[in-house]
Amino acid sequence: MIKNFFLLKSIIDVISRNDGEEITLLNFYNKKNRIYDYFVICNGKSKKHVYYIYQNLKLEKNPNKVEGLEKSQWILIDYINIIVHIFLKEMRVSYNIDNI
Repeated sequence: MIKNFFLLKSIIDVISRNDGEEITLLNFYNKKNRIYDYFVICNGKSKKHVYYIYQNLKLEKNPNKVEGLEKSQWILIDYINIIVHIFLKEMRVSYNIDNI
């Protein structure tokens, strides 16, 4: 069973319910020297939509740390060993973290 399965499922469900696009799960659990186990990556349709997805995730489970709220082009949500990235599509393409 995936470590933190219920939190991962909850995160993906919240993103799906709030029309997050291109949801991707990257698994780093078996990598050496990792500082996180999973990335959940998605797109929002606008800055407001990116922020809206973040707000709904925060309601589900309070994160340890959040970055990027000022511009809402890329919000990083830290749940200790699960990192959620909510991007505007053009920012996601530019940073290309899907291919880490």
